[in-house]
Amino acid sequence: MADHDLTLDDVRKMAADIGMTRLSETQLQELLRAAGAARARRAALRSDTLHYADEPSHVFRLNDGSRP
Repeated sequence: MADHDLTLDDVRKMAADIGMTRLSETQLQELLRAAGAARARRAALRSDTLHYADEPSHVFRLNDGSRP
């Protein structure tokens, strides 16, 4: 979706696209507020100098019992 202000109709269409067709008007308003807040937070983050290598990586290993 383009970087424009979302409308309730935009949110309704996005929700319908992923199968959320039973949302009430109140729930759609909440989703609209949440989407606006998420966009504002994302816009505040400096990402112009980030690279894929900057993404944190979580590494998990199975313990084979040989180490505590």
